[in-house]
Amino acid sequence: GRAAELTRLGGFAVWQVERDGLVPLTTALRPALLAQRFAATREALAAGSGLTADEVMPRTAVSASQVGLVSRLWSVALASLALHRTVPDLSPDQLLVADTHRNPSPMALADPAAGCHLDDPDDVEEASAAMIELVVKGGVAAITEACRVHGSTSANVLVSNATSSLVSAARVVARKVPGQAGYLVTLTQLLLTDPWLAEGGGYRSVESGDREFKRTGCCLYYRLPGHGLCPDCVLVRPGRPADDHH
Repeated sequence: GRAAELTRLGGFAVWQVERDGLVPLTTALRPALLAQRFAATREALAAGSGLTADEVMPRTAVSASQVGLVSRLWSVALASLALHRTVPDLSPDQLLVADTHRNPSPMALADPAAGCHLDDPDDVEEASAAMIELVVKGGVAAITEACRVHGSTSANVLVSNATSSLVSAARVVARKVPGQAGYLVTLTQLLLTDPWLAEGGGYRSVESGDREFKRTGCCLYYRLPGHGLCPDCVLVRPGRPADDHH
């Protein structure tokens, strides 16, 4: 539907999106609709890569479908924390999405006021706990599990997608709200101590003395022409470098 911009805060546009055509995430994750999403994503990947849909590995489309949804949840939640110290309720019943793959992909909340406003704006542990309850155990886990079951794609691929998307979203939000960069780094590192997210990757020390994030699985995008390995991919090693275009 048509979206009307309401205001702009810290470099982020805040939108009120009409809900026409959107369905609860619980509905969108039903097998029939999820299969339509996978197929539409596969067609889009094929068109962007100069392939036929049959030449795109189905699991790559499943991976892309999951990343497309999960990365947006992280961005919404982290931006809300950085700007307002509020974690929106992104549980499957609360979240409204398109019933198939669309680009751009509209999202809305059944109750925009639902969520957790932090009692102490400096309490990162409170923020992390709210994120785990309302986002990780909410939409992120639901999307990941549905893609695993109905997309025949391994949990290793999908959980590492979720974890990598968290790290990437935190970097993007930090660039938009640089005054909150330290807060977001601390929050991300705390979130990565959650057992479920930790299965997808974590930070490790490198020769320079810095710490870098490395995922435990591959998103499978490298199977598409023109897409090499991501910098955080588990497959990157001496003799098999990451793609410079990432």
